[in-house]
Order: sequence, then structure tokens, then C-alpha cells
Amino acid sequence: MEKLFENLFIYEIVLLFLGVLLFIILCGSLVYIIIKKEDIKKLLYFFTIPIIMIAYPSIQEVQIEKDKLAIIKYQDKVKNDPDNEEAKEKLAEVTDKLEKRASTPADMAVISESYLLLEKPEKAVSFADKAINADTKAIATKPKPSSDEATPVEIVKENKVVENRVKSLQGIKELADIQKEIKKDSTVLQDSLRLKARIQNIKTVNPKTQLYFNRKYIQRKSSTLNTK
Repeated sequence: MEKLFENLFIYEIVLLFLGVLLFIILCGSLVYIIIKKEDIKKLLYFFTIPIIMIAYPSIQEVQIEKDKLAIIKYQDKVKNDPDNEEAKEKLAEVTDKLEKRASTPADMAVISESYLLLEKPEKAVSFADKAINADTKAIATKPKPSSDEATPVEIVKENKVVENRVKSLQGIKELADIQKEIKKDSTVLQDSLRLKARIQNIKTVNPKTQLYFNRKYIQRKSSTLNTK
């Protein structure tokens, strides 16, 4: 149930529940009117109100899920082709939409990587920190089994997912620091061997993201020098 509502704003969840409640009340009223053999036409018009109240949050949920798939799609396109301006524009658009609704560490992690690809290292670090803090708090507040109890398999798996996500986010932060340096002082690009080694030493980040940095800052620099 929690998963179902995690993407919705509070007012959308309230709207959904009120719509369901109103629909139930109208159904009860409809049964009553039928028993009394009264005209039901006027009551039927009121059914459009709860239908709209229920449909709006449902449509929003579907759209959010589509955007989550889209953001991964455009991230991959930018990673494969750092000069693909159309993919960057689409990525920026869908990232902006999801940023407003980012409520889970997983969402924040995806947004953090998007901003790294969009060359906004400050925002990438900000969302990485938010995700790490949220994961840390979640682990700290979980009830721990007693010494004579085995940790449930589900908790072990979930903790592993969180641990891997935190490591990945730390890697994103390191890449963002490199990006900040390059934006501040472009001469960092001149020592391509050192820069390449720094990127390759960040083992916890997505290999595709590492490859993007190589394509964006190392290979491009090498090709520029070769053409001179």
C-alpha cells in the first residue's frame, strides 16, 4: 500500500480517498432510491464527481511511472552520446518533473545521477546527500533482531540494496567533485592520464557513468588535440 502512494502528493492521496468514500456513499444512496422506486437520473450525474476525484491521482501515478522509465532511457542516451543535445533536453525536462515528487532515496539517487549528466554537480551532490541521509535514517530506525534471532532474509537483501546505493552515491559525489574542478579550471583536462586514473579509481559508480566521463572529458580532449 505504501508503494502505491509513495509517488503522490498528500492532497492527491486525500482526493483519492475522498473520491472512494463519496462513491460508496452514492452507491448506498442509489440502492436506497431504487428500493424506494424514485427517479435515479439526478443522482447518476453526481457519480462524475467521485470518478474524477479517483481518476486524477490514478492518472498522475501512471504518468509518474512513465517518467521514471523515461528518465532512465534518456540517461542511457546521454551516457552513450554526451553530445546528444536532444536527449539532454528531454532528460532535463523529465528530471525537473520528477524532482518535485522525489520522496524516496531511490528517486533521489536517480535525480542525482541526472544532474551529474546534465553537468550540474552542485545539484547532483545535494540530491546524493539527501538520498544518503534518508537511507541512513531508515536503517537506524529499523528494529534490530535480538541476539538469538537470525536476521530475516528480506531485511538482509534490503540492507544490501541500500548499502550498494550509498556506495554508488558516494561515487557520484566524487565524479561531481571532478566536474566542479573542470568547470572551475579547464586546465584540469590537460593532464588526461591523471584525470582518467581518477575516474577509473571510482569503482562504486555505474560503469556506464564512468564511460560517459571518459567520453565527455578524456576522449573529446584527445580528439581535439589530434585535430590541431
